Amino acid sequence: MKRKQVWRYYCEFCKKSGCSGGHIRHHEEHCTANPDRKCGFHEHEWWEGGPQPAMADLIAAINSGHDWDEGMKALREVAENCPACILAAIKQSGAWDKAWREELAEWNEWGDRPIHPVLDFSFKDAAAAWLRDMNPGGYD
Repeated sequence: MKRKQVWRYYCEFCKKSGCSGGHIRHHEEHCTANPDRKCGFHEHEWWEGGPQPAMADLIAAINSGHDWDEGMKALREVAENCPACILAAIKQSGAWDKAWREELAEWNEWGDRPIHPVLDFSFKDAAAAWLRDMNPGGYD
């Protein structure tokens, strides 16, 4: 029988882990839970917008509206429609958890299946749309 001890590395901001310290270090720089993150979209050579907005400005934007739609509209404007910055602001602002708790309370009261109000934002779809807009000719 062989036995081998290996190191496991963990992101300080989320639950991601791996056996490569370099990979996790790179992940931490761009982690959407990191308040001082570097946005991979804003670093992209095709980015035509301004510099990466501060996380405090993004969180203030999402919390500025009276409801989810107003907050998302303000957030999209401040983030210049950057999918990664939008996702980071949603996660770090606590808006996701707050909306979910409100839906659960309603669900418990009415017995209906909850529909999360935040699911109108899909990072996957937003990132794909961003890539299409930045490179309309495709990847030939």
